Amino acid sequence: MLRRFVLGLLKGALLGGAIGAAFHWGLGWTQGEGLLLYLVAMGAGATSGVLVGKPPWQQDAWIESVLKAVAGLGFGALLYWITSTWAGFGVPFALPGVNAGTPWTQIPLVVSTIVSLLFGILVELDHTGGGADTPRAPRKQAAPPKARAAALVVDVEDAELVRPPRERGR
Repeated sequence: MLRRFVLGLLKGALLGGAIGAAFHWGLGWTQGEGLLLYLVAMGAGATSGVLVGKPPWQQDAWIESVLKAVAGLGFGALLYWITSTWAGFGVPFALPGVNAGTPWTQIPLVVSTIVSLLFGILVELDHTGGGADTPRAPRKQAAPPKARAAALVVDVEDAELVRPPRERGR
């Protein structure tokens, strides 16, 4: 369980950090408000939903990945709404292009990392794939060979002639 927690934390932090870094340094978008940050949070949640846990390229895993992505969209929007409404405290340090004291809910680098990290932990803890920490089912024992029935010997002299059902009434 602890292994899955740490794995989800690392995967989520890497994915969210990569998304946030693409906005922060790639596009030069260091601060924002409103709808755009909702979209960043939703994108980070959906991305971690697809890539954390059971990978989508495994056999029969694409449905699960789509459902996790949809759940990540909702989780990202809900988490951003809750945190921007009640937990929008200022960052105590300065980032490149961002002053100290700016609310963390206005920095795409931080928002995407937090959302992806938290949803990555949830998805990885929910993942029940075959890993080293899942117990294996005991192997089935081979059934003993079946006994064969003895050969049926019929004495022809004592046998009666049996007519088919449609000929009996004639």
